[in-house]
Amino acid sequence: MEYKRGKPKKHSADELQLCAQAMCLEEMLCCAVPEGALYYGEPRRRTVVPFTPELRGQVQDNLKEMHELYKRRHTPKVKPSKACNACSLKVLCLPKLMGRKRVADYLAAAMEELK
Repeated sequence: MEYKRGKPKKHSADELQLCAQAMCLEEMLCCAVPEGALYYGEPRRRTVVPFTPELRGQVQDNLKEMHELYKRRHTPKVKPSKACNACSLKVLCLPKLMGRKRVADYLAAAMEELK
């Protein structure tokens, strides 16, 4: 069971996170976890999430993409949104800085102005 403070979302990020956690438990404990549950605090309702082959496949596809990004040492740019305000990774991600110029770009532009 995963507790979420707000409302159910229109995208599947919560289901993907829950399924990924279950897949980790399956590997660590050598057991099967066929389903999980999301409890949303705002409607105070529990939603059962079956871990279908499609959902598991989507988790695996996302993990492959993450590993590729890591291998290339590439950090994707974040599109800041309202969700950033309540995110536990906000301090590490620093979404407000992503809209700013890189230092190298700033210096290059400044050098061009001096010419």
